[in-house]
Amino acid sequence: MLEGHPTDQELVRQTLAGDLQAFQLIVERHQQAVYRILYRLLRNKQDAEDIAQETFLRCHRHLGRFDQDRPFAPWLYRIATNLALSSLRHLARRRSIPWDACDNRVSETKMADGEQYNLAFREGPSRDINPEAAWERKEFRLEIVNALNHLKPPDRLIVILRYFEELSYEEIAYIMQTRRNSIEVRLFRARQKLRTMITLQPDWEHPRCHHQEGGEATCAPAGK
Repeated sequence: MLEGHPTDQELVRQTLAGDLQAFQLIVERHQQAVYRILYRLLRNKQDAEDIAQETFLRCHRHLGRFDQDRPFAPWLYRIATNLALSSLRHLARRRSIPWDACDNRVSETKMADGEQYNLAFREGPSRDINPEAAWERKEFRLEIVNALNHLKPPDRLIVILRYFEELSYEEIAYIMQTRRNSIEVRLFRARQKLRTMITLQPDWEHPRCHHQEGGEATCAPAGK
């Protein structure tokens, strides 16, 4: 958190004390991440927007249940992803099809500022000087996104949270209300499935690695 800015916990306390502007700051701080996760999981812009709105309504309604000794974002993401997975289960039952076959319509969306945002790349559009290399990486990342559509939603969510949002195993286990070793096993199996659908490249195998000119790669410490 930047110096001089209130923490999430401080904003929660202010909201519970009746400060509506504090909750607006919570929304502004987390709305893009919530929408990003929901869109990647649901693959439908309107559904993601609707569930994001419902997420913050429920967040405000149940804010008193939040344990202020824990990080706020995973608690919020748990609300969002529970709503999304419930929506997908309902859709699958209504269509009488396996729920991993639900709605795989699009690969990209427009962000609020009008800039195209590549869903397979958390940092946004490529800044590579070499246009050919940038295009190849973009195509590969889109291939990852399309391959994700063949995973069941819970497994897709684990991949999204780990590799796109870079959450720790503990945070993902908390969000999905399970144990860390269960997340590790499911992630391993999901990666095995993805390997059958795409050709692995270093930035998928090691998502924290950044390739420089000349082919060298530098990797940030995992820390999670």
